[in-house]
Amino acid sequence: MRASPLSMLVRPTPPSPWLGTAVALLFIVVESLLTYPLHEFTKESTPSVIYLLGVVLVSIVWGLWLGVATALVSVVAFVSFYVRPISNLTDSDVRDVTPLVVFVTVAVVVSALANQSRRRAEQAQESDLTADMARLLLDTDDVTAALPTVSRKITQALNLPTAVIEPAPRSPGAEDPDPDRMLPDESAAGEIVLEDGRITAFPLHHDGTLLGTLRVPAGVSDRQVDRLRQRVVPPLVSLLHAARERGAMVNTLAARGEELQQRAAQQAALQRVATLVARAVSPADVFHAVTTEVSRLLDNRHTTLLHYEPDGTVTIISTNQPGLMALPGNRWRTTARANGHVGNSSVTDLVRRTGRAARTDSYADDTVPGNACRRTLGIQAAVAVPIVVENRLWGTLAVTSAQAEPLPQDAEARITDFTDLAATAIANADSRAQLIASRARIATAADEARQRIERDLHDGAQQHLIAISLELRAAEDIDMPPEQLRAHMAHAATSLTAVVTDLRELARGIHPAILGAGGLAPALKALARRSAIPVELHIHTDHRPPTPVEVAAYYVVSESLTNAAKHSQASVVDVSVTTQSDMLQLAIHDDGVGGADPSRGSGLTGLRDRVEALGGHLAITSPLNVGTSLLVTIPTPTDAQTAELPHVPAQR
Repeated sequence: MRASPLSMLVRPTPPSPWLGTAVALLFIVVESLLTYPLHEFTKESTPSVIYLLGVVLVSIVWGLWLGVATALVSVVAFVSFYVRPISNLTDSDVRDVTPLVVFVTVAVVVSALANQSRRRAEQAQESDLTADMARLLLDTDDVTAALPTVSRKITQALNLPTAVIEPAPRSPGAEDPDPDRMLPDESAAGEIVLEDGRITAFPLHHDGTLLGTLRVPAGVSDRQVDRLRQRVVPPLVSLLHAARERGAMVNTLAARGEELQQRAAQQAALQRVATLVARAVSPADVFHAVTTEVSRLLDNRHTTLLHYEPDGTVTIISTNQPGLMALPGNRWRTTARANGHVGNSSVTDLVRRTGRAARTDSYADDTVPGNACRRTLGIQAAVAVPIVVENRLWGTLAVTSAQAEPLPQDAEARITDFTDLAATAIANADSRAQLIASRARIATAADEARQRIERDLHDGAQQHLIAISLELRAAEDIDMPPEQLRAHMAHAATSLTAVVTDLRELARGIHPAILGAGGLAPALKALARRSAIPVELHIHTDHRPPTPVEVAAYYVVSESLTNAAKHSQASVVDVSVTTQSDMLQLAIHDDGVGGADPSRGSGLTGLRDRVEALGGHLAITSPLNVGTSLLVTIPTPTDAQTAELPHVPAQR
């Protein structure tokens, strides 16, 4: 904007006082010459008003004191040239002196007003400068780039030869941008003066933090230095601090916004995978979704889901890594301890060995076995997170990078939720498979139980009853002597007693009578007495559990004693039963050869089904040459819940 003539006169920074003195004398001379022709036509003191022109102009441009001095000199010049000398003035000439006194008073007042206008101009200019600095520093994202413009504004506003704002180092340990520059000494006045005296520097401190330095030539006037120190430096410091705080806030908001976007994307991906898990889709579809979503979440990096096999190999379940699916059988043997160098393990080997997440930030070292092969596959860095299913390490999810730089530091945390969903899908699939197999085994067990009862009835009681029937028909012969008839009848009675005994034993096999009459403790004691192997029985019960729980515990002990007699070659079996307020615990251990495997149809699988049908758990430990141990825990529900317990067919 173009400056007005008045603003050019009312300058915040006056020119040189010597120039003001010369201008004042010039005005007095010119005004004295102009007063001469007017003095002939006017009263004696009237032309003195002409001298106010110089007084006003000098006061506006150079300030109050030079204006007052100009007024006094103007009076002396007017009196000396156009009035009688002051020494000749008498009391009768008061009328001649009065206009001169009024002139001096008016000149002083005009000088004061002009000086006040100049000060107001200074304040307005400083306000404009502060507003310009605020606009430049607070409306930019790069404060350092705005400092040259702010420096030019200060230079123009204060009419300085030059002014430079140097930003502070970015960190306390950063080097000075100009190492050849002479280091300054901080003075008590607040500014810093270099030793060569060429530059005056103002450190811009805020609460002990150096925000930058304002440097101006050392030859500037004291008035300009005072204005810089009092009027420019304080708002500049506040604005620099506010700009730094604003920049930090903008960076924080940007980082938080990016973090929220990442979290929103992650939650959306998790929701998509969780929806598939909730719909009980096939695990293969869930695995493909997991690898796809994790790859998209980590900037389309290659993702592979692997399963640890019991024989030490690793199977690729799902991957988008080029070249991996071409491996024979998608399966290879881990090398976590190859050549004894554990440190050379891949991330999948480390996860298998430690059960925790692992990462490798670079495979550039060719001395490490396998690194060259990994780089051939486009793997420069990798992160792997374990997949744990029911407290068992099932596999891992690995993310690799084709760039020679580490993956994000939060990659493991962002992957973990997806591995949890994969573990849930695996557990659900296993549960469904186990449920189907368990139902099939229960149905088979029920059919076998019915067939066994039918066979026992047919081969036992039914044959005996037919024999008794034939024997009684033979007794119908009327020619049979009485002694022979009595013998036939006695034999028939004995056979009937045997039939009753067989039926009683068969009924006990279905549901022991002693279990229903006396409870679990007497039934287990009866089993221990009939066992072919000595049994040490320890029973600690404070109440009688529900009937389904008693039946399950009875058949677990019965099957365990039968298996021990047939297979374990044990010398003793230890049975311990403990009941608590809501749980029955059964521990069985023999000192036999061990090696029991439920998958080989030993009857243990049926016992596990029976226990799990009641909400319990059966754990089998059977190392070779150590013996077999069974630990069974079965909840003991309340009476209202007991009626809801499932009925499981007997398995013997």
